[in-house]
Amino acid sequence: METLIKFHDGEELILDFNEGKHIYKVEGEYAPSVTTILNSINKPALIPWAASEGAKWFSNNAAGFLTKELSVDDVAKGIRGAYKEKSRSAMDIGQMVHSWCEKAILWKLGAGDIPEMPDNEAAKSSIGAFQDWIKTHDIKWISAEQKVYNRRYKYAGTVDAVAEIDDEFCVVDFKTSARIYDEYHLQCAAYAECVQDIYGREVDSTWILRFDKKTGMFESAVSSDNSENFSAFYGALLLYSRLNALKNRKKR
Repeated sequence: METLIKFHDGEELILDFNEGKHIYKVEGEYAPSVTTILNSINKPALIPWAASEGAKWFSNNAAGFLTKELSVDDVAKGIRGAYKEKSRSAMDIGQMVHSWCEKAILWKLGAGDIPEMPDNEAAKSSIGAFQDWIKTHDIKWISAEQKVYNRRYKYAGTVDAVAEIDDEFCVVDFKTSARIYDEYHLQCAAYAECVQDIYGREVDSTWILRFDKKTGMFESAVSSDNSENFSAFYGALLLYSRLNALKNRKKR
């Protein structure tokens, strides 16, 4: 999918996004996504979580192993893949909520119809909490699912929403997760840097709206530390670039 990006100084460029591979390109050149860059940061909490999901899978399927309905290979495969099944389940709820919020914002912007509420109860709970959050703020939506590109640092991404919230120019990011992780603020700052270049306006604050992947509980966090957060993101970008260069050097 190609998107024409217009910057505040009149420059335009085409950003090509391959949704299946989640790859961005500008003029045929690969542009790493914000999330790809941040994946360079070690996430030690993921290891015990994955181990815990594997242990739960074994507890639920131990009887099949003892009765020899499951082989050793079956058990090993089940334990190794348990975290992936858990992630897919959470992602499904997240996609429902994310899709509804996107369509609702687009409807507010005059593009599309009012979205139908999903059947999933956790998704309904998340959406209801999102609607309650909207009622507590003065919000003017500007865009939804906007593709962005940073001309200076040559990375790309998709911003969930841009809005004026309580008279502040803001970037909004939706998350379906167990909690609000610190890296989310770096991600929003990276988007904010792009949004500023496109609109020619300084981003005042970034909002993270979290929808719990199990209960649908809603949580919000706002930050105005864009400069500090972007500096940290830039550190991750340097790490990503160097690791990528070393990897490519080994292939020669």
